[in-house]
Amino acid sequence: MKSTTFAAMLVLATGAIARNCTPDLNYCGRTLLEIGNYQPQIDQALHDAGAGEANGGSDDLFHCGGGPNGVITFIGFCANGCRTNPTNVNDACN
Repeated sequence: MKSTTFAAMLVLATGAIARNCTPDLNYCGRTLLEIGNYQPQIDQALHDAGAGEANGGSDDLFHCGGGPNGVITFIGFCANGCRTNPTNVNDACN
């Protein structure tokens, strides 16, 4: 019984771990937020670029530089919205 409980806890804990963006891919802000807790990094990337935060970065486009924390940089605001593409394909502005 104890080994079953431990195995179930391990599976749940593994699912709760956030992942990083894939290096060299472009992401919509909303995609980054689905990946993990990227809001602080989105805010910082917007600040570093001198860009405003009209929508919290969800319709902005970012580039994943990678690294242990999934470092991102601001590419631009998507005036007509940001299009999320399949895994391992760059997101893009509409």
